[in-house]
Amino acid sequence: MLSIKNLPYFLFICLLSACANSVIERAPWNNTPVPVVYSIISPNETVQVYLNKTYRKNFPTLKNPYPEAQVYMCGPDNNWIKLTRLSPDTCIFEDSKKQLIVEKGKTYLLKVLLSDRTVQAQTTVISVPALILDASCILRGDTNFRFIFDSQRYDTLLVNNLSIKYSLPANKDCEYLFSANSEQIYGTRFPNEGRFQGIDFGTPKDSTSVSLELTTIDPYYKKYLNAEYINSISNSYSYNSPILALIQSFGGVLPQFSNILNGVGLFGNTVTDRKRVSIKPLAK
Repeated sequence: MLSIKNLPYFLFICLLSACANSVIERAPWNNTPVPVVYSIISPNETVQVYLNKTYRKNFPTLKNPYPEAQVYMCGPDNNWIKLTRLSPDTCIFEDSKKQLIVEKGKTYLLKVLLSDRTVQAQTTVISVPALILDASCILRGDTNFRFIFDSQRYDTLLVNNLSIKYSLPANKDCEYLFSANSEQIYGTRFPNEGRFQGIDFGTPKDSTSVSLELTTIDPYYKKYLNAEYINSISNSYSYNSPILALIQSFGGVLPQFSNILNGVGLFGNTVTDRKRVSIKPLAK
C-alpha cells in the first residue's frame, strides 16, 4: 500500500520555489518552532497521524514535544473520532479501533488540539483512481540477482516480461505508481495507450504469481514526491518516522508549501488498485 506508508527532504521544494519566485519571502516558521503534521489516508488502511515539531539547534529534540496533544479525525458524517497515541513517548496517533472508514470521493477533516492552538487540515479522497484493466507476466528464460540486506546474501530472481493495461485517473493533477508485492517497479509508460511495460521484472524462483498494485496519489502528496523520492516511507510510521530527517536536519527551515492550518506538513491521500497475476512459462 501507499497510504500511511512514508516523508522528509522538503529542502528540494524550497529550492524549487526559490527558482520560481523573484522575491523570496521569509517563512513565518523559520525562527519559531511550530507543529508538523503528516498523514496519508487510504481506503482499507488504518488511519495514522504523525505529530512533531520543527527543529532548531537552540532547542532540545524531544521524543514527544506535545504530550498534551489530542488528535481527531472525521468523515462526511461529522462524527469526530479521537485517535490513540501508540505509546507515551511516541508522536504517532492511530485509529486503533478502526472506527474511521475511508472512502473514495469523500472529504475528511483533521484537527490536533494543543495547549496554545488547534491545528487543522482536510483532504478529499480521490474519486476516480487509475485502475489495472489487465496484466500479464511471462518468463523470459534468464535470471538476475538481488542482494538481501537483512540476511547479507544474494537471492536469485527469474526475469519476466511484465505488461499492464490500465486506466488513467480522472484528475490529471494526480500521480500514479506501479508496485509489485508493495515494492515499486519501474518500466516504460505509454499513457496514451494506457500501457506499462517492464522487460526486466524479477520474481523469486518459487513464485507462481505476483500481486500488482497501481496507486494513485493526490495532487498535494504528488508535490512532495516530485521534490524527492520519498514514497518508500508511506507504508508505516515505524521508528517514529517519516519526517525525522526534516526535524533533525533542516534547522526548522521548511518549504512555503503546506496544507496544514496553524502548522506545517501534509494531510493527503492515496487509492490503490490490486490484481494478482499468474506467471506464465515460456512458450514451447
